[in-house]
Amino acid sequence: MLRDRITKRTREVDVCIEGQVGGQPVMICVECRDHKHPADVTWVEAIKGKHERLPTNALLLASRSGFTPEARRVAAAYSIETFALEDIESADYPSLLNAKSTLWTKSVTITPTKVLAKVPATGTLLGEAVVLVTDNLFYSADGKEICPANALIDMVLKSDLARDGLLPEGTEDHKWFELRWEPPSDLDGKPIFLKKLVPETLRRIESIQITGPCQFKITPFGLRRGLLGDIHIAWGKTEIEGQSAMVVATRDSLGIERLSVNITNNAGVSKSSP
Repeated sequence: MLRDRITKRTREVDVCIEGQVGGQPVMICVECRDHKHPADVTWVEAIKGKHERLPTNALLLASRSGFTPEARRVAAAYSIETFALEDIESADYPSLLNAKSTLWTKSVTITPTKVLAKVPATGTLLGEAVVLVTDNLFYSADGKEICPANALIDMVLKSDLARDGLLPEGTEDHKWFELRWEPPSDLDGKPIFLKKLVPETLRRIESIQITGPCQFKITPFGLRRGLLGDIHIAWGKTEIEGQSAMVVATRDSLGIERLSVNITNNAGVSKSSP
């Protein structure tokens, strides 16, 4: 992301490469296009206008399907380098980002069917595992309602806890998941409680266990590789959860690696991650 000199807002750029030439900082930007048809002059002019307000010293345009002759002429007149995948020199070098010729994406779909809350013994009450239903309420230590169980469980399933607990070891052979949250807490990191009505008692929750069926999907992310000057480039396309995704990865002569992922949903809206 680079800051627009006029609007002061950040603008998305596919790849930014920073370095020094003669002791002076230099910013090289690469913009990519993954369409079935060659990039035309309209795209070239739009990208040129965008980078005129960014701290870009050199601009390179990459198009999967190449460029129209007019687009190449106009880009050359603006001193903008253009290249299609077939233009890039083949190179023999260690795999980019320490990967082999293919990256892989992994996603998981989970369906929670059972949620257990473990509470300790309290007074005359024995410790037990309570099966939670959607309208169970969670409470704070002072007895105030926090939220219904289904709201907090939904938040957990969308959190880093679920991602880090399920994705690293998950394979397509796994058909069932178990996620344990201990000790659970509210948004301020404070303990959460269940209320027993008879006798009326707040019982601190020691752990929450969520189980149900799951489906892992592992998809190859084939990369086409090349060398532009002394910058190694990898470019590939795949599908993530039904959405088209493109990755552009670079490694410069100093060994600095950068990765940009662009995901486009069915409505044609795209979002990128550096």
